[in-house]
Amino acid sequence: MAIDHVLKLYSETIQSPYLHYGFWDNPSSLNTDLLSIEDIVLAQGRYIEHLASFIPENVNKIIDVGCGVGGNAAYLKEKGYEIEVLSPDVYQEEVIKEKFNGEMRFYKTKFEDFKSQNVYDLILESESACYIKINEGFSSAKKALRDGGYLLAADYFVYNSDNQSPHLKSSHKMDEYLTKAETSGFTLLKEYDQTDNTMPTLDAALNFINRFIFPTAEYLQNSIQRKNPKTYRLLKSLLQKKISNKMDQLDLMRSEEFRKYRKYMIYLFQKV
Repeated sequence: MAIDHVLKLYSETIQSPYLHYGFWDNPSSLNTDLLSIEDIVLAQGRYIEHLASFIPENVNKIIDVGCGVGGNAAYLKEKGYEIEVLSPDVYQEEVIKEKFNGEMRFYKTKFEDFKSQNVYDLILESESACYIKINEGFSSAKKALRDGGYLLAADYFVYNSDNQSPHLKSSHKMDEYLTKAETSGFTLLKEYDQTDNTMPTLDAALNFINRFIFPTAEYLQNSIQRKNPKTYRLLKSLLQKKISNKMDQLDLMRSEEFRKYRKYMIYLFQKV
């Protein structure tokens, strides 16, 4: 399985033990123009604290599906849970081995293909549910959980799909997801809309791009155009479409656009 280079770049740039949006208390009081990387890392720590509050008391053995670089697993392990992790990504496998000195059980596979050797009290899908095919995902979850076990999913879901926004391509439809959960034998115990608590991260990231990435890119473009006009024209012809597509994808980072189509939800299901 190839390395997810975007994930690797994000991880090594931010230098955070987490790979999720974060959770901001009192988001309406924040000035996102002033948020730093350190603030974002603190919000990511607050995220797993908040998410862990949804774990029922009768849970011990957890598998973290889509484990990222192991921040959530480390937090839960410290709290006394028995943790195993899963991801199809080679980079994540390397990071987990180093972080836990090879003592964390790691399954290098997609969850849809997971052949569980254990049964778990709880499956955690922290911002990984959107990458898992709905039908196959609930089927795998049912096989991996004990009777009465839990699925805790935290991710963004589409609730408004009336146009061709790129927001509709990277998320499951909320109604389809919940319907399939029910027909697969899962009862919804709790739900929490944390969209407001998540959006400051998007606003801060977009602000960073506007303040640093765009000016740097413009400087490099002007420099190449001035010093090597032939090279500039060649690069422009080769990359113009890709750059245009990337600019369109910036809509995914605009919180006002996110809110039009998606909600960031926490769902706690129980296998029945």
